[in-house]
Amino acid sequence: MKTYANAFLLAAALIAPAIGAAAPAPTMCASGDKPVFSCPLAGGGKTVSMCAAGDVTHGSGHFYYAYGRDAAKPELTYPAANAPAEFTRTHLGFGGNTGGYAYSFTNAGFKYVVYSVSGSNNLQDGGLVVLKDGQDKPVKQSACQAGKVTDTDDDALIDATLKLKSDPAIEKNGVPGQ
Repeated sequence: MKTYANAFLLAAALIAPAIGAAAPAPTMCASGDKPVFSCPLAGGGKTVSMCAAGDVTHGSGHFYYAYGRDAAKPELTYPAANAPAEFTRTHLGFGGNTGGYAYSFTNAGFKYVVYSVSGSNNLQDGGLVVLKDGQDKPVKQSACQAGKVTDTDDDALIDATLKLKSDPAIEKNGVPGQ
């Protein structure tokens, strides 16, 4: 009987951490940087992230976008090292106590939009939309995996993003393709 009890206790000790501790959501942010938004994309194993490096809350850091499978080797990072960047942050408002935001930037003839929407009844949606300059139809549209959207809850970091300009096209028409 003692042997079964010890085996049960050992099994419980090994299983309990796996059940109780959720693995952190993946991010493409470099070590030490903070994810503002991040999610693994459905059907492809890639992750999209908006990240904050340095002290963006006091103006001595910067925001960047990273996309790919491995944070150590992103497939796309914007801006390139030491290059200027221009991001927008647009508030998204919908009826029924639902809202969110969209970050966007233009790079090499393409507009990239990452967005997050949440609301009542546990609604949580997000994703990535890529458009060729001057076009309305997305060339790429990927939704976040269900329940895997990570939004920062750091008030100072949120305040820093609120200083970004709004995107007039998203303000007028919403997230493209949505």
